[in-house]
Amino acid sequence: MNDVSDVKYDKVREWIKTERDHDENWHSIAYAKKQNEQGLKDFLERKEDEDRWPQISPHEWYVLVEGVKRVEDEAVAAQVKNQEAMITENAEINSSKVPEDRKSSWQLYKNNLIDKNFKESAIAQIESASQSILSQLSSDTTNMDPVKGMVVGNVQSGKTANMAGLMAMAADHGWNMFIVLSGMVENLRKQTQERLIQDLRKNGNINWMPLSNVKRNAPTGSDVQNYYFIDSNDAHLYVCLKNKTRLQGLLDWMQKDLNKYEQMKVLVIDDEADQGSINTADISTSDRNTINRLIVNLVEGYDKNGTYLYKKPKAMNYVCYTATPYANFLNEYSLESLYPRHFIKSLSTSNDYFGPKEIFGVEGHEDFQGLDIIRRIGDPDMEQIENIHKGHDFNIPKSLEESIGWFLCAVSSLKVQGYKKPLTMMIHTSPKQEHHSNISHSIKLWLNNKTFEEIIDTCRDVWNKETNRFTKNKLIEMIPHFDDFRDKMYDFQQFEEIKEEIYTLIQDITHIQMDEEGDFSYSEHIHLCVDNCSNNGINEDGMFVRLAYPDKIQNEQLNHATAFIVVGGTTLSRGLTMEGLVSTYFKRSVKQADTLMQMGRWFGYRPNYEIYPRVWMPSNTKQKFEFLSTLEYELRETLKQFSEGGASPKEYGPRVKNTPRASGLRVTAANRQQAASYVDMDFTGSSAQTILFNNDKKEQVDNIHAAEAFLSSLESPEIKNNRVVWRDVDFNTIKNQLLKAMTFHPNTHVFSPKDLDPFIEWVEEKSEKKLLNNWNVIVSGTVVKDSDPQKIWEVPNAGQIGKVTRNRKESSEGSSTINIGVLRAPSDLYADVDTSKLSQSEADELTKSSPSVTKVGEIRKSAGLQDTPQLIIYRIYKNSTSASTSKFKNRPNLDAEEDIIGLCLRIPGTNTSTGKSYGALQIEIPQDKQDIGEIEDED
Repeated sequence: MNDVSDVKYDKVREWIKTERDHDENWHSIAYAKKQNEQGLKDFLERKEDEDRWPQISPHEWYVLVEGVKRVEDEAVAAQVKNQEAMITENAEINSSKVPEDRKSSWQLYKNNLIDKNFKESAIAQIESASQSILSQLSSDTTNMDPVKGMVVGNVQSGKTANMAGLMAMAADHGWNMFIVLSGMVENLRKQTQERLIQDLRKNGNINWMPLSNVKRNAPTGSDVQNYYFIDSNDAHLYVCLKNKTRLQGLLDWMQKDLNKYEQMKVLVIDDEADQGSINTADISTSDRNTINRLIVNLVEGYDKNGTYLYKKPKAMNYVCYTATPYANFLNEYSLESLYPRHFIKSLSTSNDYFGPKEIFGVEGHEDFQGLDIIRRIGDPDMEQIENIHKGHDFNIPKSLEESIGWFLCAVSSLKVQGYKKPLTMMIHTSPKQEHHSNISHSIKLWLNNKTFEEIIDTCRDVWNKETNRFTKNKLIEMIPHFDDFRDKMYDFQQFEEIKEEIYTLIQDITHIQMDEEGDFSYSEHIHLCVDNCSNNGINEDGMFVRLAYPDKIQNEQLNHATAFIVVGGTTLSRGLTMEGLVSTYFKRSVKQADTLMQMGRWFGYRPNYEIYPRVWMPSNTKQKFEFLSTLEYELRETLKQFSEGGASPKEYGPRVKNTPRASGLRVTAANRQQAASYVDMDFTGSSAQTILFNNDKKEQVDNIHAAEAFLSSLESPEIKNNRVVWRDVDFNTIKNQLLKAMTFHPNTHVFSPKDLDPFIEWVEEKSEKKLLNNWNVIVSGTVVKDSDPQKIWEVPNAGQIGKVTRNRKESSEGSSTINIGVLRAPSDLYADVDTSKLSQSEADELTKSSPSVTKVGEIRKSAGLQDTPQLIIYRIYKNSTSASTSKFKNRPNLDAEEDIIGLCLRIPGTNTSTGKSYGALQIEIPQDKQDIGEIEDED
């Protein structure tokens, strides 16, 4: 049988996809819309003759169909899970299609991705996203404003691959000038240019030409007059630093010959657009900071001094990419600004991506509870790190010893199993170069001064502890779809099986050696790298100090995994990919959410070594990342709602949550969110639940009494197995007899003292306007199977019901605050639904043990409950054990002083119509050009 992944079958796959786009079902496609297999054979023979399809047997056809179906299923699941969205005022500006020519830049780039072992579903995602973005660009803007858009990616998610895919497809459709604005560090800029050219420059229809010496007085051969922009298949690529001199040089070079300038079809890709590109000058004036002004000049067609030219490029398109778009959304809006006024695209990731919500969880979300891979750096250890920074002491703390020990074990374990790619430990404790040197020196002293036996003892202890604490089974328990990858995952061995490899690793600790030809030379021992701008060359010992991984050819020649311990700061924060990152020691204190999120180099893909990564960080930093995870999730949910509601970026600025409980954390710096304002409160579509509780006996006893007194006041309940339902309950009763009577943890969203009063006022206002009905109250429990009276709740006016069980998240083990991660069971949202009002498919949804939360609004509307809010009450058994819970069985026991009353409040509807949400920031967007003009005149 032929290899059906070959690109020669792309036409066949495209036919299948087209039929799916026209709502053809898979059964029909399996026979190519014919009656039987003979009809299929006739169809394939005809397509071979008429459309030059390759020769295909029916069996190969079935395999192709199944492959397209599998990719579609994975893509749909990923789009839902990762909230893919497109917000635009136009369905599409152009009708560009995915190039099919095997010599096209896109098809050659696609082959390159296949050679790099990208999953078929990941390639399909890149193809779909590239075509979607390309459809928003214009190849002729001579009679219109430049196109400005944004792509919201994910930290460490292969953003460069998506950018390259877009450029390849754009080149096939006639764009000829590609400018990538890439950070502010030359080392990373160079890495980006080399990688893009290597990926795109293939022997095909498009001739990719890297540009250098881009300035007015460019040397012979590099001047703009030497390049052809029409009647040519040349695609010119320049990766430009966000640096005053480089940007001025770029403008001078492009505009030196205005005839050439007019021939350019430009695509500007602003990589890490929230860094450097934001206008931090006072936006109430006409001033702009230097970098922002020069980028605006580039996009708007001005020269470097801001003078408008009488000629402009044939096309100008500006697309900014970032995983942390808070400043881009909140900074400024005007026709001239870089605000993405034409479109915003959020990218999804494939299901094997580890992002913030997978690692840190999302508050109150059933599907994202976080992974137990974060380890605590205690206060004494933090003080010891500061002493090392200052040069007062060079003895490393126990937490750093453990993280190094884990790195040695992880590398050795993976090497024993045949892993042959680079593996890395990242140490990021400070932005200061002197501190990097001191930390590096301390690590080297520890590795050199300890005996082999002492290091082995440290490794053995951390290996035994970690391999019991987080395993394949625990990963799959928290993220069930990883069960699909179980057989491909490397696993842990007994320590004795990896001990010899640890001995090999610690035989020598050096920087990266240089051979006689001046090339990098790698060993089987530890390479200790200090990656900062003070180490840009070869040291006095002839070694390269910065991080430099072996390239593909070197890696194949080495035939073993290489080990790197990397100490650094700024260059480790953005852009630089950490290959095989299995151990991270992170201690940084920053006040901006976007800056902190970008430092998460541990996010990304961990193919086959999913259970190996560990991260050491202080508790308060972990709390900040937990908040950031929810912040990112809610922002993407907002974009998805805007997309489904048909909103335009010209009408509504995406809202950004601004209620961080993490001390001192802001979404971005004040001068990067100048146009932001608090939006009106709107709890529409919200679902709040109590997941944090004070482990205080008196408080919980008082809450039980309050809940029972409230339930005693209600009449005529409906008993539904393990649930009790009261309908048409006035909100004043809920407010006065329950919400005001109970005590809640101060950090509980909506229920805390600072949030509860605004919520009550909002509900009362909506109820008065008849926008909300009276409430349905539900007590959810378990079927009584145990005669133990401690496990049974005698619900007032309703009889006995089993108490629910929940366990703690590992982060709250032994703490006076209990964090259960999630309270509400998804099926409880349907407890008050009358199934007789539903269709059969909707009724079937309710029978599932874990029905889809995304269908809640649709089903409740069918049942006539679209305007009915819910209050769900739980009584959690104080002695809940991990074994007694249906989910998350490996967590710590609850260990509560008393039974806990948990509440869930659900407000119906979605807020796509206004885009407003409580506790959020949002940019104010003038609604027509006249308003914008007036604002500009005032400036």
